[in-house]
Amino acid sequence: MDAELKNKSIFISYHSSKIELVAHLSKYLEKNGVKTWYAPRDIRAGQQWDEAINDAIKDCKALVLLFCAQADSSRQVKRELSLADKYKKPVFWLRIERVEPNNLSYFLTSTQWLDWLDTRDNTLEKLVEDVKSLDSISKEFAEPAITSSNEKVVERGIKNEVWTKGLLAFDTDRAAAECAARVYFSMAQKNPESSVILPTGRSASAIFRAMRRIVNEFDGCPFGEATVLSDTETFGVWSEHETSRTKHINEKLIEPLREMNKAPLKSQLHLLSGIYTDSDPLQKMQKLLREFPPCVHAVSISPVGEVLAYEVGTYTDIDEIIDDGPRIVEVGEHSKKYIDPNQPSKSIITIGLGVAMSSSVLLILVFDIQKTNILKRMFNGPMTAGLPATLLRNHPNAYILTTKTIAHEAGLDDIAISESDPKKTAEWIVSK
Repeated sequence: MDAELKNKSIFISYHSSKIELVAHLSKYLEKNGVKTWYAPRDIRAGQQWDEAINDAIKDCKALVLLFCAQADSSRQVKRELSLADKYKKPVFWLRIERVEPNNLSYFLTSTQWLDWLDTRDNTLEKLVEDVKSLDSISKEFAEPAITSSNEKVVERGIKNEVWTKGLLAFDTDRAAAECAARVYFSMAQKNPESSVILPTGRSASAIFRAMRRIVNEFDGCPFGEATVLSDTETFGVWSEHETSRTKHINEKLIEPLREMNKAPLKSQLHLLSGIYTDSDPLQKMQKLLREFPPCVHAVSISPVGEVLAYEVGTYTDIDEIIDDGPRIVEVGEHSKKYIDPNQPSKSIITIGLGVAMSSSVLLILVFDIQKTNILKRMFNGPMTAGLPATLLRNHPNAYILTTKTIAHEAGLDDIAISESDPKKTAEWIVSK
């Protein structure tokens, strides 16, 4: 154990209106062997406030934020979180009001969080446990490693845990989408008794365009005899409604393939339905997945870390969602900004995170520069149910498809595999 790290304090960030609660929190933590620092208590007489805050965060072991609506709009709190991010400090946030981050979501989406709505001491036991676990970080990663002038300096905050089979960085998102399209077609033809699960959203549009571009390279239907499914649909919405995900797939992929005599048979196509007709759409999908287990699925994560409609900050228990099959998910404040504002329903039918995790090949799509931060945090932040995208680390055969620009901006050059040939890359993925 690194004694120097163990003796460092926890910096407490808060809105000034919560000073009494901060004092109580500090007293509880120190009673349980966790040193704390907070202003103004620990600012020395005559010391400049800004200098004291900067030095305290630079030297702290971690930052704990008391999160409330006032903290979310506080420029001082935002500055403190920016400093924690700059100095690569872990951030734990205690939610003391039933509100979601907005202004601070950039810093809090992938960090560890705990509801302290009851402000009772026994609720803080998990925080003490998590903070003390930081003491086990070895000095090897707590400080920069000393290397030769030709080697990279590796710091704790940017040492990237390689959990994917490949972080594949292409020159353009067009090339990345073509790679995904080729993986779909090849896996479908190799696995006629399985299913392929199509993604939805903007990344899906890029893949569908790529599929249309390369389809003539294949004889007949490029999906072979595989069953074709979709991963999400708006619940309560008819498949011809303008916001229907099924309508999007039909218009952007299935109908153009049909015009080229390349479409899958009607018996192969089972896109999710958002309404109950003569059958339960969830039960129907459950049955199809049992009969035709997925061989490939591409998932698109939102800029804040939502995946398959599982919303950031909604879940606390990994086991609660990691094995989920088809279900209906309610969309809250976080996710409304990433869906069509004209969508009449805020409920989504999803195939479930567990289904994505059961796919033989999982493709994680990161085509948008706005997703740079969440990609970075999928490698550097903790794995937590509060940030569903981080749970994709559990997949044993996952590949991230992105661009060189995004990989570089995320600080992942050390593990990114530079790719220029979508066809050869797809062949490599399928051969694994």
